[in-house]
Formats: sequence, structure tokens, C-alpha cells
Amino acid sequence: MSMDSVNTISTAVISIGLLVSSQILMADNNINNISVLTMEKVERLALENEPGITSQDWQVRSLTENAIAESQLPDPKMQIGLINVPTDTYDFDQENMTQFKFGVSQQFPAGNMLDVKQQKIEKQALTIRDKKEQRKLTILKTVRLTYLEIYYLEQAKITILENKKLFSQLTEIVKSLYSVGKNNQQDLIHSQLELSRLDDRIVKVDKNLKSQRYNLARWIGVENSKLALTTVLPEWTNADISESVYQNEGALVEQLIKHPLIKEMDHKIEVSRQDVALIKESYKPGWRLNVSYSYREDRPDGIERADFISLGASVDLPIFSGKRQDKKLLSKEYIYQSLKDKRIEILREIMSSLQQEYSNKNQIIKRNQLYQSLLLPQAKQQAEAALLAYQSDRGDFADVMRAHIDNLNALLDNKRITIDLLKTKSKILYFTSSFSNEG
Repeated sequence: MSMDSVNTISTAVISIGLLVSSQILMADNNINNISVLTMEKVERLALENEPGITSQDWQVRSLTENAIAESQLPDPKMQIGLINVPTDTYDFDQENMTQFKFGVSQQFPAGNMLDVKQQKIEKQALTIRDKKEQRKLTILKTVRLTYLEIYYLEQAKITILENKKLFSQLTEIVKSLYSVGKNNQQDLIHSQLELSRLDDRIVKVDKNLKSQRYNLARWIGVENSKLALTTVLPEWTNADISESVYQNEGALVEQLIKHPLIKEMDHKIEVSRQDVALIKESYKPGWRLNVSYSYREDRPDGIERADFISLGASVDLPIFSGKRQDKKLLSKEYIYQSLKDKRIEILREIMSSLQQEYSNKNQIIKRNQLYQSLLLPQAKQQAEAALLAYQSDRGDFADVMRAHIDNLNALLDNKRITIDLLKTKSKILYFTSSFSNEG
């Protein structure tokens, strides 16, 4: 290759580098001048007026009111009637036993059933509150992961576009050299092929970007989802829980029992325990109090007849409980034991998931260190060395393209590692949001 060709390629590479740097600086300045979408803003918008959370708030209100209603005695019953009216004359004063009766009865549930019902419904309300907190954590994790994926895809597109400009310039140079017979057709075809592959990458990135933007719009609205992302990523240092907590199963369990998933199970167990208590209360007799007043008309000859007052009580006799209360009690007790085992299962599951994410975080940190100290510098040096060798007629153009593709892949992998680390932290935050900072 002639020295003119070498100088042309070197000048092109330097020009492209300066052009890309200036465009990146301009892009940063533009972002600073418009409304940007920060992680904090996404989190706030996702939780504001979220219909699922609002629905659960209404459920809590409903159960709170119902708990008060269920703790009250049933309404008394009133009785009004005519008794012993003679059918020959229908005269009210003909017979001594003809009466106008007015009575009131009140039912009293068995044992302490009203209080137990109230406590059960109150625990159900707490269960819904736990579901609401769990939903908030799930929404936050979802929008964080979506936001981070959008950030990566946009950064990846910028990186690919930067390399596409370099490849386009190299392709033009190779085409120019080929037109004057200073290069072979294979180099030209190879450069065009790699350029087409970059175009394909950009199409794929754009497709994924649109998909992720639509996912984000589901939580923050279409207009907000179109805003540019900030260039400042969160650090989430509160996800960096002490390793001693992860290694100590007892300490980890002590922290995880504060998670809404476990608190929800605790309250479900309490609801089930109240169901058992209700069945036990049904073994006790319920009773009803009856009070009535009977009015009698005076006799036809004017002699006064005395009115009557009646007082009585009826009591339930739960003596046939073998196939009713006993079986119901066993059924509720089995459910109670099932929920206790389910709680252990969920606790083990989230503890395993948390430890797995913690392990993933450590591995990603090691990969990041490897890329920063070795892989990125080596990929860059390889690309530079391949270009120098080609400029000196000691290398092939295919080696130049392959080295630059390797460098591009290394840059993209490094960006992916950065985002994957934050994604792992966001998953850790889902489990550790209620953790204390001690330990």
C-alpha cells in the first residue's frame, strides 16, 4: 500500500474520532437543556395513581368498615299479631284469650364469635395492605429493569453508530483504492458486508428500544415514556448489604421476615387461625331472648281483663357435632398447617433468590474489573495494531475489520456489564427494601 493511502486512512480515522466526540458533547448539552427522564421520576410516576394500588386501597377500606359491621349484634326482630280471635263473630272482646300481641326477640351468637369475626376481617385488611406493599416493590423493580434496558440499548446504538461512521469511511477509502487498482475486490466486499451487519444491528436495537419504551409507557404514560433518559445512573448503595448478613442464615431470615411476601403469609396464617377459633366458638351454644306484651280487651259487661307479659329464651344444643363442627374444625386446622408450611417455602424461595442475586452481583463486579483492566485496553490495542499492520502492508484488511468488530463487541459487552450490575442491584432491592443498614 502506498504512503498516500496510509495517510488518507490515518487522517480519516482521526477526523471521525473528532467528529464523534463533538457530536457526543453536543448531545450531552442538548439533554441538559430539555426535560429528561430520571430513575427517580420514573419510580414516582409509576406509583402515582396506579390503578392496582388504588384498587387495593379500596379493598382495605371495605374490609375495615366490614370488620366493624361484623362485630355488631344482629338486628332484633319484632313480632305483631292477633291471637285466639273467635271465628264466629271475630269480636275482639268476646273471648278471654283473644289478644293483640307485640314482641321483640334478640339473637346472641355463640361464645365470643363477634370479636373473633372482627379480628379475622382486620387481619384480612392487613393482608391486602401487605399485597399493596408487595405490588409497589414489584412495580419499582419492573420499571427500574425497563429503564436500565432502555438506557443500555440507547448507549449501544450510539456506540454502533460511532463505529458505523468509521466503517463507512474505511469502505469509501477501500472503494477509492479499488477504483485505481491499489486494492482487491475482496476487501471492498468485506467492508460492505460488515457495514451491512452494523445496519442490521441498529435495526435490532431500534426494535428492542420501541418494545421497551412501550413497556415503560404502561407504567408512566406514553408521553412520559418518550422523554430522553438522563446520563446519570443511580448507584443504589443501599443494595450493598454486608456480606456477613448473606453468610448468616439466621440473620438473613431475621431480615427477610420483614418482606411484604412473608408479612402477607403471616397475616394469612392469622386469618386461618381465626377461622379455627370461629369453629371452636360454634361449639358453644347461641341463644335468643324473647320479650312480648299481649293486650286484651275488657269484657262486654265492662269487667277489665288483665294484659299478659311473656319472657323466654331459646338455647342452641350443639350435641350433634361429630360430622359437622368436628369435621369443619379439622378442615380449618389442616388449612392452618398448610399455610405455615407455605410460609416456610416462600421464605426459602426468596432467601435463595436473594443469595443468587448477591452471587451474580459479585461475579459481574469481577467481570467489570476484568474488562476495565484487560479486555477493553487489549481490544483497543488489537484494533490499532491491525490498522498499523495494514498501513504497513504487513496485514490484511480482513484483520482490520475483525479487530474493530472485536473492539466494538468489547465496548458493548462493557456497557452491558454496567447495566447488568445495576439490574442485579434492583433485584436485590426488591428483597432488601425493608432491611436495616446495620450488619
